[in-house]
Amino acid sequence: MQTPTAPHRVTLAAGSNQLINWGISFYLPGTFARAIAQDTGWMQPQIYFGLTLAMLMMALISPWVARLLAHFGGQRVVVSGTLMIAAGCLAMSEIQTLAGWYSAWLVTGIGMRLALYDGLFAALVNLYGQQARITISRVTLLGGLASGVFWPLGAVLLTVTDWRHALQVYSLLGLFSALALWRIPNQKRAHTYSPKPVTHSSHDRVMGWLYAVLIALVTFISNGTSTHLPEFIAAHGLPVAIGMLWGIGQTGARFLEVASGSTLTPMRLTLITTLLIPLCFALGMASSHMVWAASGFVLGYGAVNGLTTVFKATLPLQLFTAGEYARRTGVLLIPAQLLAATSPLAYAWLNEMVGIQGSLVVSATLALIAAGLAVSMVICQAGRIKTPSDEHAYRQE
Repeated sequence: MQTPTAPHRVTLAAGSNQLINWGISFYLPGTFARAIAQDTGWMQPQIYFGLTLAMLMMALISPWVARLLAHFGGQRVVVSGTLMIAAGCLAMSEIQTLAGWYSAWLVTGIGMRLALYDGLFAALVNLYGQQARITISRVTLLGGLASGVFWPLGAVLLTVTDWRHALQVYSLLGLFSALALWRIPNQKRAHTYSPKPVTHSSHDRVMGWLYAVLIALVTFISNGTSTHLPEFIAAHGLPVAIGMLWGIGQTGARFLEVASGSTLTPMRLTLITTLLIPLCFALGMASSHMVWAASGFVLGYGAVNGLTTVFKATLPLQLFTAGEYARRTGVLLIPAQLLAATSPLAYAWLNEMVGIQGSLVVSATLALIAAGLAVSMVICQAGRIKTPSDEHAYRQE
């Protein structure tokens, strides 16, 4: 049975929810770490370690998200996760010890897994099946503005109050974010999780593992690069405002992807994006000789990073049925979530040991491996001979 497309109010509500949720969780340390360190005496690496714990918690609970979606419905799960993020912000504003800080981030990490892109996209697929693809792309347009909105917002709040009261404002924004989803339908998929083991063909298993390794690599590169982007900019003597090119590239690329409609399939988008990533890092390496190349790298990698978020969410819709989406991604994204937690520390070590240019070389090498995996997926998918029943089942979803 053909599922309906999402109404515009659902897209707007989901996009607003993601803009706020990313701003009050993932981008929180980058906004307030310096102010928190000055007030508490904690070192900035200790403060950032809270986010690392949150991402580890995301990986830990990931296999159970499909069950929660099946039993409670996507809207309730995402709203609950949003409220947990808001509660985490409120707890952080009151704590006085590092142990309390880390405990608050563990709670926030549970909320992040339920209420950031991965959880919301699974909820949208439960609602709209294969038709969720265009909605997912549109939601990332708003979500991609989170850094551009919340970095300046946090800076403004610090000029009128301290970081603790600023986090209380963030907590209130989290409540608003939860309310934004209140009227979204709450769809359950009883068949999303089954206690019996599900048998997959060898093709599905191969594609699943290729997807898992590919997403893990691009996530590791993306998180490490974006976390230390200010260091790259400073190393080339450029103004901090150059960092705005990252957001411009990210949102612009997602807009073009939405505008392309159905002509750009998730597999094609994956291949194009992964082939562009090594070229972006080549531009970054050339920036030591050509200053303009540094700005080009920030803009270009911002663009491919924005597209990475899109194909990470939409490619499983082409590889698997909509009914399997939450369960398969819940497992296959675990390596990416673990590497996301370690990448900021890994890139900090790389920058210290081999310098910014050395880190770019390592990133380019990993990006070439990722591109090879994408090519392998295209070849594997093209070589698959679908039976009529396979094709019928795919289109039913």
